[in-house]
Amino acid sequence: MAAGIVITLFVAIVGLGALAQAIRFSLRPTEHDLAVLRPLSATTTFAALTAFLLGFAAALVRTIELLEQAADAAATAAAWRMFLAGLAEASVPPILAFALLAVAWLLAAVGLRRQA
Repeated sequence: MAAGIVITLFVAIVGLGALAQAIRFSLRPTEHDLAVLRPLSATTTFAALTAFLLGFAAALVRTIELLEQAADAAATAAAWRMFLAGLAEASVPPILAFALLAVAWLLAAVGLRRQA
């Protein structure tokens, strides 16, 4: 649980950094600011992918543990519900990251328009 919070916070911080850089670029477009935005975007994407895979792996491990302990069909169904809930939680960091990146690159397009 703690690892999931840490990686989600990392995704949020890096994504907000990319957004801040995009705001800066949209207000005063320079090649340097655009050059900084590109690796921040890649970092945000990779952090989101890492967070999703970490959550997915944790959900799988917990589901396996629950399935090994399951004594009846109700316990088996509960284990699979737990897996689906874990999968839903694992999707939060990528959704956050890609929402921030969508806004960041929209602002970058504004900056590119102003630069031309």
